Amino acid sequence: RDCLVKVLFCYSMPAVHSQFNSAQVRVIGKMALLPIATSVKGPAPPSSPDQVDIVQEALDTFKANVLFRKYEVKGHGDTVLIYLTLYISQCLTQIGRKSKNEAAKTLYALSLANFAMPGERNFVLGGFTSAPNSRGDADTLKAYLTQARQELGLRLVERIYRNNDTIPDKWWMLFQKKKFLDMSL
Repeated sequence: RDCLVKVLFCYSMPAVHSQFNSAQVRVIGKMALLPIATSVKGPAPPSSPDQVDIVQEALDTFKANVLFRKYEVKGHGDTVLIYLTLYISQCLTQIGRKSKNEAAKTLYALSLANFAMPGERNFVLGGFTSAPNSRGDADTLKAYLTQARQELGLRLVERIYRNNDTIPDKWWMLFQKKKFLDMSL
């Protein structure tokens, strides 16, 4: 009986939602422009380095959230969290068995590569977002997502290669084939 209760509890655990859902920030295309503690230039509002930002939250919740196939969006912070979780999955796939320096170069190039935006046909989160209202908003959102991707790549490399500069951490790499929401960027 106890085993049955534990199994049911495991399968009914909710996904982790963003703590930034109620943040009062600018929203473009149903994606919040949340503060990021970074030295990378971009439109993100600055965040204090001692506080958790959206990039840190995405990295901290990745292993729990990537296992879910359904996710209830409770705010604009969740939309950004979903996007960054999908981007982490893409990064892990790109890293493979590379060394720390090779991985850093690969993720930097990936962060700057052309990617689909909300409102475009091939944007994977089309049902969660809407098209930006103007060309200026679209440019701001693209710059924000690029900035977030660059910062996430920097922090991800530091986490994955924390113990060894030549071999990625197996406890991160085992998630490289998991598809969050059965989607990929």
